[in-house]
Amino acid sequence: MSARLSQLPMTEPGMEAPIQRPDKTANPQSHRVAIVLVNWNNSEDTLACIESLGKLNYQDSQIVVVENHSGLEEYRALRSGCTDEIILRQKRNLGFAGGCNVGIRWALQKGFDYVWLLNNDAVVAPESLPELVGAMESDSRIGIVGGVMYYWNDPERIQTAGGFIDDESTRGEMLGINELDAGQFRGIRDVDYVSGGMLLVRSAAITPVGLLDERFFMYYEDTDWGVRMREGGWRVVTTSAAKCWHKDKASAGSKKTYFIQHGYFMFLYKNSPNHLPRALRLYARHYLRPHLARREWRLAWADAMVYWKFLARLAFVRAHLQP
Repeated sequence: MSARLSQLPMTEPGMEAPIQRPDKTANPQSHRVAIVLVNWNNSEDTLACIESLGKLNYQDSQIVVVENHSGLEEYRALRSGCTDEIILRQKRNLGFAGGCNVGIRWALQKGFDYVWLLNNDAVVAPESLPELVGAMESDSRIGIVGGVMYYWNDPERIQTAGGFIDDESTRGEMLGINELDAGQFRGIRDVDYVSGGMLLVRSAAITPVGLLDERFFMYYEDTDWGVRMREGGWRVVTTSAAKCWHKDKASAGSKKTYFIQHGYFMFLYKNSPNHLPRALRLYARHYLRPHLARREWRLAWADAMVYWKFLARLAFVRAHLQP
């Protein structure tokens, strides 16, 4: 593990950590929350997500949909289905990180206390937001809170209960992935990072730490944010009382694997550069070379594009970390 990662305040993945008890007179409902959804050619699921958010047991929240340059028909469908939601239409697809940053900047400018990033193809439990805010308010050192995400088509099976960084590979891994929920992640616990699919962040933590790094486009931007938060002295935790069900309709489609790999290279470049050369070689050995040897030109081209997009985004895309 790189010196940067090894210096972070670490706990074992999933280990419960002591928390500062909140003032019993405080009202979690008094904190303003902006709920940020990023939509790209998926208005049907976005509207279903908004419908579930309408059932939240929380008083002061505002839904903000960052419309990431969808097709005209999709955009019209979204507009016709929205009522009190703010829609921020973009001139091009900014990816997940860039889209979220648009919503986060809007929330900071409007003075919201917290920003809740949520996948637009998720459906949330009514108590999720008050539970997330309650966990955040339990300790002023907490910068990020996540919940438990389940699979939509297997509602008792966990997709993630938080994230941890594997010591050997320095890859981001999901805690509890594919496990049936038997209460094994009960309570509030420290993790290395939280999935951007269900992440509540404290506005006061964003100012010193910065926004999501837009060089990731999608995948690993949340892992990097967790590292930076913890490096800045903030705790990153999950609470099992906040739940959502994820349809997992990845915007990347068939290119998801390649975006994940690109994100991994970017994560290593930033946080563990000594691991990057080996990771680049391993990817060529296990993917690019076999595809070339079997004359699977389409797959080989996709493999090569992972390297190209990684280098291109390093050269031409700015991080845009300032709020």
